[in-house]
Amino acid sequence: MNSQIYSLFGEAQERTAAGRAPTLYSSLIDDLGQLNFADADDRRAFPPTLHSTLARHGLFGLTTPAEHGGLALPLQEAIDLISATASFDVSAASTLVIHNFLALPCIEAAPHIPEQRHVMRGATRGDLCAFALTEPGAGSDPRHIQASAFMHEDRVRISGRKIWIGLADWARWIVCFARASGPYAKGRFVCVLVDRQAPGLKVTHEHRTLGLRGIIQNTLEFQDVEVPSAYVLSRDQDGWGAAASSMNRGRIGVAAMGLGALERAIQVAASYASHRRIGKLRMIENSYVEQLFERMVLRREVVKAMLGASCRLVSAHGAPNVHLASATKVLSSEWCGLVADQCVQLLGGRGYDERTPVAKIYRDARILRIFEGPTETLLSHLGRCLLSRATRDEIADLFLSLGAAPVHAAAIDELSGLNETDGAVLIYAGWLTTLGLAQAVMSAGCFSASDCAAAAADLISSELATLRSRAPARPSFERRIHASRILNTFLQDAASSIRSPVLTDDYLKLAQYV
Repeated sequence: MNSQIYSLFGEAQERTAAGRAPTLYSSLIDDLGQLNFADADDRRAFPPTLHSTLARHGLFGLTTPAEHGGLALPLQEAIDLISATASFDVSAASTLVIHNFLALPCIEAAPHIPEQRHVMRGATRGDLCAFALTEPGAGSDPRHIQASAFMHEDRVRISGRKIWIGLADWARWIVCFARASGPYAKGRFVCVLVDRQAPGLKVTHEHRTLGLRGIIQNTLEFQDVEVPSAYVLSRDQDGWGAAASSMNRGRIGVAAMGLGALERAIQVAASYASHRRIGKLRMIENSYVEQLFERMVLRREVVKAMLGASCRLVSAHGAPNVHLASATKVLSSEWCGLVADQCVQLLGGRGYDERTPVAKIYRDARILRIFEGPTETLLSHLGRCLLSRATRDEIADLFLSLGAAPVHAAAIDELSGLNETDGAVLIYAGWLTTLGLAQAVMSAGCFSASDCAAAAADLISSELATLRSRAPARPSFERRIHASRILNTFLQDAASSIRSPVLTDDYLKLAQYV
């Protein structure tokens, strides 16, 4: 699959960012428009020519330096291309995010590995790279990762299992994270580059996911896989730093995917509403529908501005701001899911038909709220950073850089007196931070050139008012006991009244991941 791509490239085709982006964007749109992504969903495989199409345009080296064969695009232009790809197929865009934003930066940051230049050039030309972090019982939480990397003087022996690894069976290289052990271990975790054909590495179960059906996701079994120690990407540093950095950039990529899917859903629904008649009027002339579309477009405007702010901070500081990237990912994924749901509803029965684009977007968009950190995890993190004395200054500096220090101060005042360890309080504080950052970005006026920026800012103010109407009070012990009793009562009732074998089978399938 990968070797045939090399013929499309020559050393004379070195790519530079200057002047290429508009032409590249236009030609990519033309080529993607020729592919049948609906059939790809049914087959659970990409159109046969997709890989060569992406490679021909250089999209496997979006931000990679030109000396490694990459396009060396600024992040803003890279995410524009990812959004454009997602508007055709979220699975295809996911491939670009995994390869460009998760795996490739880890390799690029390790010039000490053997033949790094050769590996990078192969990757930018189509040798796919996977990112193996997630595990059963751990997810992406480093505290519970069980895969081990025993460090010898000249080699590393990896054992363990990874699940839901995108591109795994198509990849040439796999960036694997494991817990370090042995006399030569340095740091808690290591990041190791593993050849897909390495003895002992087995690609097993293919996950049948709800959406993203075009991209393959596998379980990986590492059975005493030995790799030369020169391929330890993290070298003398803790490997979790590399994972955290890639995942932070990955969140911007996921947000870009959400933007592209959201835009396409609005386009499809608006086209339908322009033709569908209800009585004497077209659906789009109904005042309720007009207001619904207005809010959809305003949400799109906010997400686009948040992505612009994230990219600008990358340009200024050299790396994504972890708090802004998390907030951008939360808003994009949550609002993409909301807009997709509303568009399905507008299309009625047609929206529920698998052959309708919005049905596919609805399924694909659901994973965006989970990829690279579930919404609840990111909100809890943002809330904890806002409330913790150790990290409060980081959030304060971010608001200050956006010219919105009063917004930060108001959030701190509002949360004073609440239990900083309570889960509901952390989620609420996370939403305050997320919407506060969105409000700051829209109020700054330099991240959106649209004439509806003021209306988008009003939408955020409305969202904040709704959020504050559900502000958590300090839960009493009696209230928590009551909530627990309600759940236990249901479970006892279900145990005696629901005896379906399907329930038992589903439980057994789920238990293997717990």
